[in-house]
Amino acid sequence: MTRVDGLNIPNLGALMRRGALLVAGLLAPFGYALADTWQLSAFSAQLVPVLATQTAPDDPSVDKIEGWLADMSRAMRQTDYTGTYVHIRGDQIDTTQLQHRYTPAGEQEQLETLNGDPRIVIRHGDSCECQWPARKEVVFGDFPSVRSRLSGDRFAQPAELANNYQIVSLGRSRVAGRACHLIGLVPKDGYRYGYKLCIGEGSHLLLRMSMYNEQGLPIEHDFFTHILPRDARAPTPANDPQWPSIVMGSPKTIPPGFKVVEQPPAEPPKALAADEGWIVSPDLPGYTIKSRVWRQNPATGHPFEHMVVSDGLSTASVFIENMPESKTLDPQAAKYGMNIAVRQEGPVRLTVIGDLPMAAVTQLCKNTVMVKNSAKAQAEQNPLHTPHIEAR
Repeated sequence: MTRVDGLNIPNLGALMRRGALLVAGLLAPFGYALADTWQLSAFSAQLVPVLATQTAPDDPSVDKIEGWLADMSRAMRQTDYTGTYVHIRGDQIDTTQLQHRYTPAGEQEQLETLNGDPRIVIRHGDSCECQWPARKEVVFGDFPSVRSRLSGDRFAQPAELANNYQIVSLGRSRVAGRACHLIGLVPKDGYRYGYKLCIGEGSHLLLRMSMYNEQGLPIEHDFFTHILPRDARAPTPANDPQWPSIVMGSPKTIPPGFKVVEQPPAEPPKALAADEGWIVSPDLPGYTIKSRVWRQNPATGHPFEHMVVSDGLSTASVFIENMPESKTLDPQAAKYGMNIAVRQEGPVRLTVIGDLPMAAVTQLCKNTVMVKNSAKAQAEQNPLHTPHIEAR
């Protein structure tokens, strides 16, 4: 039983301890429509002054700003760099040493926490290992598809993000001693958060990212305090104090003296057929379903549905599981931006968790229905909407 600020969620803790969800949890510390005139909404008008600094914007074109985002996404994958970054959310502050290397076999990363319990996460392409040096334990698993905050993956298609966010230049700034372009992503409605990015000039690396709620108040900050990039194709000088050797070993290498923590076997995810299971209908504006799969609950062995809904930047997970026991919900369950909504539909429990506004999470939970009851299915059953059938 997992308790989230007064909300009991049976078995959810077990779900999030398994495989990629477990790894994603370990990486977490590391990791109103506009008018045609583009007049800002009330929220946007609040957010832009918060995002802006005293440095005046140079009014670059939208194409140029989107080019910076695309360059940043590539640079974060294809540049070798080492540095220290800080994650702040609520009263949680974490500092992490990060080393990143781009190789012909894929990306390699090593993340080491510098506060709290020592933890080391080493990534080899799509696989990774999590080490607890104090306990001499290691867990092997898949690298989660949801990357850490300071990742460029979500910004790889900036033109698509422009459908839901107004992308604006906020001038220039300086982070970790490096000049950077400030970019704001202002949501066009109340179903997503706002973002401020600082992209390094020359290096194109993402030096800072901040997230803001509907009132324009900061939810989370991630930023480098030190970063040293280099050309991934350049040879590493021997004994270079500015570029220490990155020892990452090979996938599934057990450190000397460590014990492997075995994970319970689980069936691989299985895609749902188009006419089975649950779906979000009607869609939340700007969001689409990215995946619908069957998974296995490692605690009970029972199958459950997992649906991922995203606008390309903000993402929510929808869990559907047979769970007849009803629980009273705490209206204060939301905290620090990661919001949660739960609905009991007969013997089925629907849980929506997302790093997006509570209005969006609530609407997703409300709009999650069985495929046969979706708006599309209902329309197809209506003779007025069925081809070759005359309504009488």
